[in-house]
Amino acid sequence: MRLLAPADSRRVPWKNGLGSTLELATDAAAPGGEWTWRLSAADVPSRAEFSRFPGIDRFLACLTGPGLNLERAGATVLVPREGEALFFAGEEAAAGAPLGPGVRDINLMLRRGRWRGRLVLARGRPLALDAPLVLVHAPAGSPALLVDAAEGACEIAPGGTLVASGRVALAGAGASVAAACELAPVL
Repeated sequence: MRLLAPADSRRVPWKNGLGSTLELATDAAAPGGEWTWRLSAADVPSRAEFSRFPGIDRFLACLTGPGLNLERAGATVLVPREGEALFFAGEEAAAGAPLGPGVRDINLMLRRGRWRGRLVLARGRPLALDAPLVLVHAPAGSPALLVDAAEGACEIAPGGTLVASGRVALAGAGASVAAACELAPVL
């Protein structure tokens, strides 16, 4: 079990050069290195095309702000603010259009054929997870998240991210927000 502090996050330019993302956790051996999974958050102040990532499965949820539309294949879909994240293929042409100011999204990216998984956003409610790899992010502005895990108990500070394995229980309450991921290797 590892707790990553906000200072461990790093700002990375979008692949298409139109903005940047805050990389919260990754399996890259070195900063900027190749990864097979990555959890990141990005501010979306105006409509912008998503970078294309061939061979990557993406899971997207809206962390803050009034909402975010995802435009793809001639249709517009509202990105979830709670519950299961929206799934789309990284090679798909897509654009994000914020519904107002202050929009920040969270994005789980998995190399297809290496990982399968999901991203869930829980607001003010408990959540039970169980997977070979579990990621939990407490966004800045959220109260600390209390965790009871197979590997021990801990507290995730606002802006922090937990990387664990096995069973993880979150005691969500009040204004708490948890972006939680369950990942399993593809065998």
